[in-house]
Amino acid sequence: MDRGELTADDLLWNWARWTWSGAAVGNMAPVLHDDDAGKAEICQSHAHAVERLHALLPWHERMVIIAEYPQRNARFEGKATAARRQAARAWIFDTTGVHLSDTDYKLYLGLFKIEVERKVR
Repeated sequence: MDRGELTADDLLWNWARWTWSGAAVGNMAPVLHDDDAGKAEICQSHAHAVERLHALLPWHERMVIIAEYPQRNARFEGKATAARRQAARAWIFDTTGVHLSDTDYKLYLGLFKIEVERKVR
């Protein structure tokens, strides 16, 4: 696939597969959705570029991205979009003490996707 054709979702799902690609720790087996299983090849350079951008975010914003990509099919599997976001916001609050409105959550997600498309593609 040509770099110009990659969307933020393509790049973020590649990063999510990369985050699950290492050795399993303890009882943490990788959780990949059946739709993702066929996309086994990981572009390391794209994953590392996304990881660098992700590491620059405040922790609560990082957790938004984690909830929407690496944890979407593990922690939030089977939830509709609104329920997933509500559960993710509760998880973020429990972990960080930061309360995010649904608007905040969508804004952080959207801004990061724009940043990824601008700097990684």
